[in-house]
Amino acid sequence: MKKDKVRSKKREYDTCSITMELEKPLLYEEEQAEIAKKRKKLKKQSMNKAIIKAVLILLICSVLGFFIWLTSYYAPTSEAETYLKSDDAVTVSIDNNFICFTPTNITPTKGFILYPAAKVDAKAYAKICKMISQQGYQVVAVDMPFNFSAFGKNKANEVMNKYNNIEHWVIGGDSLGGLVATRYVNSKLDNIDGVVLISSYPSDSYLKEVNMNVLSIWGSKDGVIDFQSLIDAKEKLPPDTTYVEIEGANHSQFGDYGKYNNDESALINGDDQKQKTVDSIVEFMKNID
Repeated sequence: MKKDKVRSKKREYDTCSITMELEKPLLYEEEQAEIAKKRKKLKKQSMNKAIIKAVLILLICSVLGFFIWLTSYYAPTSEAETYLKSDDAVTVSIDNNFICFTPTNITPTKGFILYPAAKVDAKAYAKICKMISQQGYQVVAVDMPFNFSAFGKNKANEVMNKYNNIEHWVIGGDSLGGLVATRYVNSKLDNIDGVVLISSYPSDSYLKEVNMNVLSIWGSKDGVIDFQSLIDAKEKLPPDTTYVEIEGANHSQFGDYGKYNNDESALINGDDQKQKTVDSIVEFMKNID
């Protein structure tokens, strides 16, 4: 009997040992599967962190690049600065980002608002603005936020509120400034009697629909404007639009800020180009009533 008990215990021990040995491979596989699962999870988390980091770096670089682009601009030349001084014919003042040119020998009843080209400081147009003002017109060049007209489309409202004695307003712009000026007219038709497009054209036919007085000026050597779009835009303008092509003129010499990116070299000097521009605008404004 005692012998049987010992034998039974031994058998029980042996059976347990055998069972554990048999289960070892299964336990090992489960353990390895769990380790692989954890590794996969850690790898995924690491990959997600890498992606997030890359996206953040890309976002920071994009924001930084956009800020650098936004804050870079075409500054007025020293020549432009000389036309920002008052003289016997024109009083020049800078107020709330407006460069104002007021004739001293006459009380103006007509005014001209100028929106600058993209990334161009409004002061760069001091010469043509002063020349127009000398002919008896209130002229205001609008200094746009970040030198980008699209950020200040409704700035003309402030100008007209400031000079509420003006009976007839003409708004215009160079390049992007001209496009933004047309969009302003779309929303403020009653305030404007004429539009001047310099190296520019509208994006829709609204000016044609309301039969607006329009003057379109460009240079034959303009290396920035899309000439095909300029030609096609004639269908969007009133039939009596006045067109002036200045032979040999480029995109840059309407202002004084150096050479605009990708522009061609002009075949006439800047003084001649500006004089022809001023003559065309003054003649246009004479007929505004």
